[in-house]
Amino acid sequence: MWAAAVVAAMLPALAACSGGEQAVRDPGPVEHGALINVVRNGGRPFRDESAMVLPDGSWRSYRSGQDKASGTLTPQQQAQLTALLTDPRLRDEGRQSHPPTSCPDAFRVWLYVVHPDGNVTIGYAECPDATAPPVAAGIANLLMDATDWVGARAMAAGPAVHQGA
Repeated sequence: MWAAAVVAAMLPALAACSGGEQAVRDPGPVEHGALINVVRNGGRPFRDESAMVLPDGSWRSYRSGQDKASGTLTPQQQAQLTALLTDPRLRDEGRQSHPPTSCPDAFRVWLYVVHPDGNVTIGYAECPDATAPPVAAGIANLLMDATDWVGARAMAAGPAVHQGA
């Protein structure tokens, strides 16, 4: 959890270092070249997982603040990620409110996208009574699957299978 908090605190500073006097263009879509952090926590028993993906596709995942795995996205995963990041609905999802749900033990997912053209932060709950924002959830699920996490689908399916990094 500490690592996720540190990363979340550093994201605005990282965004400020991205290019000096360039104007932020809005509401254009986020293009690839972004720093992406996905944090997923909650549930019973409590879990805290996160993954950070750099613009070059390299990634590192964490569980309970501890380094878990690292690797690089495949070209297919990079292409999927680029398509999701350039979807104009992503910025719209960042402007919408995703209210709390009636599932007290639901996982909460936070997606942070830091890009020179603007930042996006989206939070939502993985709960049957809630509708997840489709683009943000697509990015989160892609990164959960690609970065050796135990994602929501894997947890529902049974024990985790370890991927090689």
